[in-house]
Amino acid sequence: MAKQVKDINKFSFAQMTSNADGKTSASGTMGIFIILTGGITFFLGSLGMIFKATDSNILIQSIAMVYAGALLLGYRKSKDTAVEEEEIAAKVECTCPEGCKCGNCDRCK
Repeated sequence: MAKQVKDINKFSFAQMTSNADGKTSASGTMGIFIILTGGITFFLGSLGMIFKATDSNILIQSIAMVYAGALLLGYRKSKDTAVEEEEIAAKVECTCPEGCKCGNCDRCK
């Protein structure tokens, strides 16, 4: 079976919210949602600051929302990396011949 190569120049929302194994990631989906909400809130707060004399707390809180969304996206990526490392470690097989006493693998100990 031929391995399918992904086109990195093509944008996909499905890939943006998925884990490395292709399943939809809750932290990735909520991270995108929170970042979009924080960005819209920052834009509307900026308009409020320009056209009305309002308090700047809305801008600070919207920046915190964007930061929280970015943390969720970072958590998703770090979790994917840990899963990939575990899968790679699990796939490593002993290549020692039978009767080997090197002690470097589980079979030889």
